[in-house]
Amino acid sequence: MGAGRVGRKELRAIQNALAKEFGASQSPASIARVLSDEGAELKHPEIIECDAKWRGAQIEKEEARFKSLNEALSEPSLSIEEGEALMREMELLRSRFSETDDREALQRLKVIAIEMRQLALSAGMDQKTDEPVRRQQQEIAEWLTVWLQTPELFEQWLDLRKRSPEFRNKFER
Repeated sequence: MGAGRVGRKELRAIQNALAKEFGASQSPASIARVLSDEGAELKHPEIIECDAKWRGAQIEKEEARFKSLNEALSEPSLSIEEGEALMREMELLRSRFSETDDREALQRLKVIAIEMRQLALSAGMDQKTDEPVRRQQQEIAEWLTVWLQTPELFEQWLDLRKRSPEFRNKFER
């Protein structure tokens, strides 16, 4: 690139070229490490700042993928309708992550589902909560259990579950 020293501008150019060529973004720090090993003179403050900004953007991007799921984790309880919408979103994300073989995102999705299940189970056993809300939380916990065990079959199972007499007696008025 003809630069005497490598800083933010050069790192971004290399980062963009690598992403274009290989489809994956490398951290500025990892690029700087390779350049340093090859004898490049680095502008350390710029590199540190560039890497910190890049990592912050990566975290924000990752959080955006799971935003509504993370928001649901902060809710004390979900209605059946909210639970169903959430489950459909989880299944959409699971399908998308499976297609792209994003194992890290799939694992994160599974962890979120386990946390949601625990919250629903706790709310379903809380004697201070109204009985209809407890039943809904128990139902949602069951949905999450099925999804965690057999996500590929979940949508068909949920459709059958909602048509069952037991479900209709509990939740349809």
